[in-house]
Amino acid sequence: MRPEWQKLAIEQDLHNRRLDTGRFQHLILEKNVPGAHLVFYVEGDGTPWIRDSRVAVDPTPTNPVLLRLMENSAGASVYLGRPCYFGLSTSKGCEPRLWTFDRYGREIVESMCIAANEIASQHGAQTVQLIGYSGGGTIVVGMRACTDRLVAVTTIAANLDPRAWTEFHEYSPLNDLSPLDSAATRTDSVSETHWQCRDDHIVPPKITDAYFAATMNARRRIVQSCSHASGWKQYWPEIIVRSPGG
Repeated sequence: MRPEWQKLAIEQDLHNRRLDTGRFQHLILEKNVPGAHLVFYVEGDGTPWIRDSRVAVDPTPTNPVLLRLMENSAGASVYLGRPCYFGLSTSKGCEPRLWTFDRYGREIVESMCIAANEIASQHGAQTVQLIGYSGGGTIVVGMRACTDRLVAVTTIAANLDPRAWTEFHEYSPLNDLSPLDSAATRTDSVSETHWQCRDDHIVPPKITDAYFAATMNARRRIVQSCSHASGWKQYWPEIIVRSPGG
């Protein structure tokens, strides 16, 4: 039986390939349409753990929320897979720590940037936007420091303060590049918009308050009639409208 992401890729007629950055391999699903603006989509954490105590053999999301939303995007789009996800958990360089405690770490973020920059060059993109869902939102905020041509970062239900998140859920701490660490030092012109759900019990908006207090140029949208993983389709047209090139 095909995994859900493969079914969706076929339904959306996406070009499926892999890219090797020298450190990791990445799944690449591309919607190749003409345009100077290129949008990268980075999915959530999936299932790093089984029942909170046993490490998953393959962390790939069974419900790829962002890939479903990408179907409603008209412009040039790339679904950029995280290292060790989407059937690559046993590929070069992969080990369980990379989808558990180090899933937001420097080596992950740097490989994501290398992949995004190479793909943007291949497409001849003039501007780039990063969209991340949940833990993918954590990663795209980290990627803003090393992504070329970047003009906008958009997140949906993102874990913007992993330390507060682990404390809230009483989880073990993660080894992360916390978005909060660099928030106060950003002086670039990259647009930042973060969409949050009022009733999100996985990443409650209140645990990200410190991030917005430290990030003066970040726009925050708290909406309702949704949850962490559902209800985002109703807001997608507005999310896209508020995105450069969308």
